[in-house]
Amino acid sequence: MGLLWTPIERMKKVVYRSNNDAISVTRNQFPIILAEAMTIHKSQGATFQEAAVGFKHNLTRSLQYVALSRVTSIQGLYILGEYKAPPPPREDDLILQEMKRLKAHSILPKYAFLHQHNDPNTLQIMYHNVQSLNAHHEDIAADPCMMNSNILLFAETWTVVGDKFALDHFDHYHLLSHHSRRKPSGVSIYIKKHLSSMVEEVEMFPNYETGVHVMVVNFKTKIRMAVLYAKPGSSDDDIFDALDQSLDSKNSDYRTVLAGDFNIDMMTQRGKEFCEMLTNIYYITLRNNPSQYTTLGQITIDCVFSTHGLRTCGVYENAFSTHLPLYVQMPWEKKKVRTSYPQEEDDPSLECGPDLLDRTGDIDWAEDDGFPY
Repeated sequence: MGLLWTPIERMKKVVYRSNNDAISVTRNQFPIILAEAMTIHKSQGATFQEAAVGFKHNLTRSLQYVALSRVTSIQGLYILGEYKAPPPPREDDLILQEMKRLKAHSILPKYAFLHQHNDPNTLQIMYHNVQSLNAHHEDIAADPCMMNSNILLFAETWTVVGDKFALDHFDHYHLLSHHSRRKPSGVSIYIKKHLSSMVEEVEMFPNYETGVHVMVVNFKTKIRMAVLYAKPGSSDDDIFDALDQSLDSKNSDYRTVLAGDFNIDMMTQRGKEFCEMLTNIYYITLRNNPSQYTTLGQITIDCVFSTHGLRTCGVYENAFSTHLPLYVQMPWEKKKVRTSYPQEEDDPSLECGPDLLDRTGDIDWAEDDGFPY
């Protein structure tokens, strides 16, 4: 018998009708099953643990690709006959030209810059109306762009006493929606642990009567982060009263970022007048493009305002909330630290210069849509 042949011996098998039954059936047979061949064309799209490919004729490159890629591992591939590699493609081959084009113009994910963010001089902030941290905490933890951010601002968190909803490498602060019953309100802030030493103060301003909640984090670098939630039907005065209380004058020289669900469509006349009031009273300007909707209902009620220009700000994607997240990237200068003791005149490590009050910075829109007003 040739070395390429595999001997198959006849085998004997006894089959009993039941464990305690004396009746049995004895079969003498060869242990083989029917194996049918198929054309390469027919195998296209199929997946096999094992396959034998016959090379009796010269096969084109495309046919070889289809035939040899049917198996899940190289160990399950058997070649019958002598393998002959196909000739290299010609320079004018359309497939070769397309492969070269794809290599020269690599496709980058739309939000790769958020996922790959690692600039120590830039703060990456994500804001989102999550419609319950209890329901969507794991969805947030699975989002690489969220987890790669420095600060997370959440509205409508539905949090109650005892909730933690910890995220790896983040410290968290919750302004509760209610003490014991989950309600569609509340806000939360998550801060990367390596920034914890820079936190100066965390302030919470709940108002369960008007339904407008604000949480503020002040950093020693003279940066202030605030997140707001206003329930549907809240008046402009309710929101202004909350901002009067939370964005007080004691830290008016801080670079301030305010994000939240204002439940005011910024594309309407009311929204335009609201933005003008925030600019005139609190020196904060709308930074996300209001023509980019922030809800599936095609309205812009989730917004980012700031006193200073941002490096970028735009709308992100999500798969669980009817609200879309917003991303922000802004300058972060660790050396500009607010201190409680007088500075030495020749100490260059601590600065609180007048440049911190420069409110002339512009923002680069994430899209090319023009600002509507």
